[in-house]
Amino acid sequence: MTKTELRYTMLEKRMQLSKETIEMYSKEAVKKIQKHPYYIHANHIGIYHPIKNELNILDLTNDKKHFALPVVHDDDMQYHPYHLEADLVESALHIQEPILDKIVDETLDLLIVPALAVTLDGDRLGYGKGFFDRFIEHHPTIKTLSVVIGFQVIKTLPQTLHDQKIDQIIIVGDTYDY
Repeated sequence: MTKTELRYTMLEKRMQLSKETIEMYSKEAVKKIQKHPYYIHANHIGIYHPIKNELNILDLTNDKKHFALPVVHDDDMQYHPYHLEADLVESALHIQEPILDKIVDETLDLLIVPALAVTLDGDRLGYGKGFFDRFIEHHPTIKTLSVVIGFQVIKTLPQTLHDQKIDQIIIVGDTYDY
């Protein structure tokens, strides 16, 4: 299966999940993230604003840590401070982004990266624009973590030269079965 076909399949499967199921898995995801050593030791964390039935991890921002959301500029992505009461604007990619503030890329010590699919080896399938891959490549010291639902764990994933691995995977919900 090609990356394009896999993206379509995984997105369709995730979109079929009910709002209640996503909420339940999101709560489980937040609890598991909060117990993960990367999160426990991190002070500045890059998160994402959920789209297309992604797990919602924004409840993490109730913790006493510093959070940031990505903002896309052309082919570049930068992180800007975020808290639950922050004003957001919808980007051209239909993603909620913080109103531009200072860039905090260099202060991040953990990046929680969204994924359509992952392998247990840390290969990740995103939406195909390469924003997170480029960011991770240019910030190799930042720990990376993806949280996925069991069906999103697959045995192998086609890789290209620019694809970046994720350091750790957190799995919620159903178990994976290649």
